[in-house]
Amino acid sequence: MVRSEESTASGAEGGGLTPLRLTLVIPAFNEARRFDDGVTRLLAAVTSGGIDPETTEFVVVDDGSTDDTAARAETLFGQFPHRRIVRLAENRGKGAAVRAGVTAASAPLIAFADADMAIDPSQTPEFLRALARADLAIGSRAAVGASVDRPNLRRSVMNRAFNQLVNVVTRVSLSDTQCGYKAFRAPAAKLLFHCSITERFAFDVEILTLARRLGLSIAEVPVHWSRVRGSRVRPWLDPGTMTRDVVRASRRAKSAPPVPALTVDPGRGRAGDPDTSVALKALVQELAPFLPVVRQADGSLLVLCPLMTEAQIAGTAARITSYFPRAAPRRSLLTTAQLIARAPLSLSADS
Repeated sequence: MVRSEESTASGAEGGGLTPLRLTLVIPAFNEARRFDDGVTRLLAAVTSGGIDPETTEFVVVDDGSTDDTAARAETLFGQFPHRRIVRLAENRGKGAAVRAGVTAASAPLIAFADADMAIDPSQTPEFLRALARADLAIGSRAAVGASVDRPNLRRSVMNRAFNQLVNVVTRVSLSDTQCGYKAFRAPAAKLLFHCSITERFAFDVEILTLARRLGLSIAEVPVHWSRVRGSRVRPWLDPGTMTRDVVRASRRAKSAPPVPALTVDPGRGRAGDPDTSVALKALVQELAPFLPVVRQADGSLLVLCPLMTEAQIAGTAARITSYFPRAAPRRSLLTTAQLIARAPLSLSADS
């Protein structure tokens, strides 16, 4: 396992007076020179009301940079009350960096954006509104209403060709799988990134393919995209690498780590007890904004614990026990194939 270091600002755990609503993950590799422009766009979004810094947690993941990316991020993001700087010990790829950010995220909604903020961050409210009806909301430069400033012909051709290939191979039926801004309800983000194995550019494709196979809902949001110099994508070299990543991911799906799960039978022969129903509803309301919670046919509750440490899983089990002292949760592991077999997977367990 690659070691990482993390610095956390006070309040980043959501312990402030105002609850966190959104975690914005920003993967960064040798971005010290471009961070200023990206943060300028973020500040414009704050000024316009597109991002509320009091309810937004910024998680910058330094993906093993060889410049002073982490130090620059500390300086620039120090003005925000909720921020974390996560440092990966070595460069692993954008997918790995986003996964580290999702792991650290503590808000009920999670998004990720490129460090250059080529997608105008003032559009964040449109993504959050889309999440009211979908598990994922992904930016699209091809959807009706989208716009692209200063388009690069070679990159546009590459994106269209790769997207067509993705749709043929994976059948995700989406207009722009590679757009750099995507948002999730936290349960979906945690589960998808736990089950993914692709660490570089094609991680988006694997995440979206998994979402389709699990029966999760995806909304496409038209975006305003501006070309920013210094892109990490190499138009004539990276498509081949990305295609190989897609093929490898499909072949190595069985190597994804199983998801820890806790099963609790709240009824214990008292399914009609009104006190049991009230406790069950309260438990779901506490857990479901952050964890995948599934109501099973036999009346039991399945709480998935993706991207969690043993201590966090134990804490979740303790919370369940506090509601149902006589129904100790049973621990198990579920593979990606077993989860797909349950599709469509409802992660809200509405009571």
